[in-house]
Amino acid sequence: MQQWCKPGEAAVAYASLIYFRVRDGMLINDWKVDWAHEPLTHSYYETDQVESIPLPSPDSDLLQGVPESSPDYIAGLLYCAYGFTGLRLITNRNDRSDVYRSMKAVKFGRHTASGGGRYCADFYLVESGRGSGHLPPGIYHYSPLRHVWETLAKGDYTHDLARAQGYESTCERYLLLTIDYWRSGFKYNDFAYQATAMDIGTVVGSIAEITGERTAGTWDVWINEVALSKLLGLDTDRTGIYAVQGWGEQIPTDQAKVAPGAPQVPPRVDSDFQNVMDFSTTLAMQRDMQEFGQRPATFTCNPVPNCPGARGKSRWWEELHRRQTSFGRFTGEAYPARTLTTLLEAADAACEQFRVATGDGQLEWEYLVFVSNVDGLKPGLYSYRDAKLKLVQDDPQQDFLAGTYFLKNYDGRKAAATIIPCANVFEVSKRWGVRGYRLVNALIGAACQAISVEAVRCGVGTGTALGFDAQAHAEHAGMGKDEMTPMLMIMTGVDNPYAGEFRTDASLMWGDK
Repeated sequence: MQQWCKPGEAAVAYASLIYFRVRDGMLINDWKVDWAHEPLTHSYYETDQVESIPLPSPDSDLLQGVPESSPDYIAGLLYCAYGFTGLRLITNRNDRSDVYRSMKAVKFGRHTASGGGRYCADFYLVESGRGSGHLPPGIYHYSPLRHVWETLAKGDYTHDLARAQGYESTCERYLLLTIDYWRSGFKYNDFAYQATAMDIGTVVGSIAEITGERTAGTWDVWINEVALSKLLGLDTDRTGIYAVQGWGEQIPTDQAKVAPGAPQVPPRVDSDFQNVMDFSTTLAMQRDMQEFGQRPATFTCNPVPNCPGARGKSRWWEELHRRQTSFGRFTGEAYPARTLTTLLEAADAACEQFRVATGDGQLEWEYLVFVSNVDGLKPGLYSYRDAKLKLVQDDPQQDFLAGTYFLKNYDGRKAAATIIPCANVFEVSKRWGVRGYRLVNALIGAACQAISVEAVRCGVGTGTALGFDAQAHAEHAGMGKDEMTPMLMIMTGVDNPYAGEFRTDASLMWGDK
C-alpha cells in the first residue's frame, strides 16, 4: 500500500484531512457500506477458561460490597459503560430499517456514546494476583456480552507492563483500553480513525459518572504500543492501545523480574468474515505510534487511589440508562439558560479526567454555542471558556447551522442550542504526534458523554454528529485552525416524549413455543 504521508507527520496530516474534508474530500469518497459482512459488535476469544462476575439484580447496586480496586469492581464499571443493558426499540431518523425488522440486526442499548454507534473499544486486564479480589495472575479480556473475564494467559505480567511504560512502581493490576479500527472502518473507511478517536473519552466519561474525581488523572495515554501489543497479542496495524490505568497497592517495579515466558495469547475473533481492509491513514497513524519517546510532564498520571476521595452522582445507573440520542425528536421548544450552563459545566468537569497542564502551549479547549431558543439568552453565537459564556455574534444562526450539517437524521433548526467543542488539535499533534491527537479527542469524547448524561438530569435531549463542516465553523467564529479547531457538533433541545415510542410489552413475547 502506498505511503500516505511522511513518517512522523501523520497526526498533523490527518488533522488537516479531517478539517478540510468537506472542501477537499477524504482519500476514499465513494465507499459503500457492506452491511451483509459487518464485523462483530464485540470481540471475543475462543477459550473455555473464563472468570465469571455476578450480574446485578434489578433492585441491587452493581458495585455494592465489592472491594473498590478489585477485578470485580473494574468489571462492574465496564459493564455500566459498555454492557448490553437493553434493546433500543425507539424508532428514529438514523437507523436503517433492518434494525426494526430483523433480530440479527437489532440494536442493544449501552450507556456510553460511540462514534457512529460502532463501539470499537475493548478492555484488557493484566493481573498480578496480589491484593483484593480472587482473580489468578494472568492476562484477561472483558466480554461485555457475557460479563466475564476471558483468560488469555496465566502468570504475572504486571512488571513487564510497568517496565514497558517506564513506571517506577507496579500496581496490583492494570486496565488497558484498546480500539478495533475495522469495526468502524467497514462503515467509515478513512474517517474511522477520527470516528473512533473519541470512543476512549466517552468510556472514561461514563466511568467518571460512577467514580467521580477518584479516577481523574489516572488515565495514562503515553503508550508504548509496540511492547504492550506484544504482551496482548495484538496487531498494531489493526488495533490501537489508547490508555492504561493502574489499580491497587503499588510495589517497586522489579527491573530484573522475569515473566513466566512470553504470553501465548489466542487470536481475537472480531468478525465472521475475511473482508478486513487496512486504510493508508490508519496505517500511517499507527506506524508513527511505534516510536516511544520520553514521557512529557503533561502526560504524568497516578494510579487509582485505593480509598475513593469522591464518588459520582448517587443515581448514576438510572441516568446512564436513560441516555440516548435524540434523532429527529426535537420540538423546537426552549429550555432555561441555567440548563445550558449546567451542560457546559459538566463537560468541563469531565475533561478533568485527563488532568493535564494547560496554557503555555499545552492542551486547551473551549466551546462554541449557537443559541436558537434558550430562555434568558439572546439568539446568536457564544463562546464558553473558563466558565464564562460570552456573546460573539448577536444575529440568528439557524441558516448557517443548516448549511454545515448534511445528514437527515437531525433537524438542527429545532435544537434549542448547538454546542461545538473545540480544541488545539493541530498544536498538540505537532508537539506530541499521534499521542497528542489521541489525547485531544479523548478529552472531547469525555465532554460529549458528560453533556449527554447531564442532559438526562436536566430533562433535555441531545444529538451528536461527527459529520459537519469544521472549517466553516472555525472561519465563521474567526478561529485560526492552528489555534483552535471545531471537533464535534452536539445539538441540544426539548424532545417530544412520544416520538418513536411504542409499547414494548406488546411487541416482545415469551413462551415455550
